[in-house]
Amino acid sequence: MDMDKTAIGVIETGESTQMITAPVSEATQMAMNVDCPVCRTPNPPSETYCIDCGFLLASEPTGVSVELEPVADHGKLIAADGSREFALHLGDNTVGRENADVLLSHNTISRSHAAVIVDADGAWVEDRGSTNGTLIDGQKIAADEKAELKDGSEVMFGSFVLKYQAPATQEPPAEFDDAQETDQEEVVISDSVEVEEEIDDAQPAVAELVSQDGVFRFDIHDGVNAIGRREADNDITIPDPYCSGRHADLVHSDGTFTLTDVGSSNGTAVNGARVEPNVPHIVRDADEITIGQTLFRLEVA
Repeated sequence: MDMDKTAIGVIETGESTQMITAPVSEATQMAMNVDCPVCRTPNPPSETYCIDCGFLLASEPTGVSVELEPVADHGKLIAADGSREFALHLGDNTVGRENADVLLSHNTISRSHAAVIVDADGAWVEDRGSTNGTLIDGQKIAADEKAELKDGSEVMFGSFVLKYQAPATQEPPAEFDDAQETDQEEVVISDSVEVEEEIDDAQPAVAELVSQDGVFRFDIHDGVNAIGRREADNDITIPDPYCSGRHADLVHSDGTFTLTDVGSSNGTAVNGARVEPNVPHIVRDADEITIGQTLFRLEVA
C-alpha cells in the first residue's frame, strides 16, 4: 500500500493495526439569519422570500424608496401598530398573500384575498372569495360584495387589521376683513370647545370586560377592541402568559357584540365552549369569556 495517500478506516500493516480518521475542518459553521433589505425582518437562511413583506432576499432593493412614495395621494392602509403602510393607487389594489399590491404574509390571508378599489369618488373594499373573510369596522362583507371605506375605517383581512386613511384635502382659506376675522376667531374657539365636548360625550364605554376575581376591568368601546398580551398592539392588554401577543378582537357595532379569536395559541372560549379561530362569534351580556387562562364576564352598560 502507498502510505503517502490518505486513507479512511482500518489499515492492516505488518507491525500493528492503525486507526486513521478523516480530516475535520477546524472552522465552526453557523447558519445566520438574513435581514430583509426592505423591512429589516430577520429571516431563516432557508427562506427565499421575506416572511414579512415578501421581498426576494437575493435581489437588491432597487427603486423601493421611489415606489413607497406615490406621485399622488390616493389614500393608504396602515397597520394597527403603525409599522407598515400601503400607499393606494387608482383602480384595483389587490390584497393577498402572493403577488399583491397589499402583500400580507399571514396564514389567515388567501393568495387572492380582496381588493381595494379607488376612484375619484372614494374607496371601496371587495372580498374576492377569501377563506377567512373580510370585515369593515366589525361587519363581515360577503364574497364579491363591495363596501365603501370611510376615513379611519378598520379593515380586517383574515386576522390582519389595517386602518384606512383617506387622501388629504386642503380647502382654500376664506377671505374676510379685519372685523370679520375677529368675529370668526371667536366663533371658531367657541365651536372647538363644543366639538371637544361632543367627542367626549360620544365615546362612552358600551360595556366592561371584568375578570372573575375583579382585579381587571376593561372598558369596551364602539368598534374594534383588540385584546392580547402586547401593549403596543392591543387596546386591552392582559398579563396572562397563556394569552397570545395578539389574541382576539371584541367588536361592538349596531348594538351587537362579536368576539373573534385571531389565531391565538391557547384559544378563546365563550361560556366554556371554545370558539373557532377567525370566525366572529356573537356574545351577550353576562357571557363568560376565557382568554388564555383568565376568565372574564361581559357586562353591558
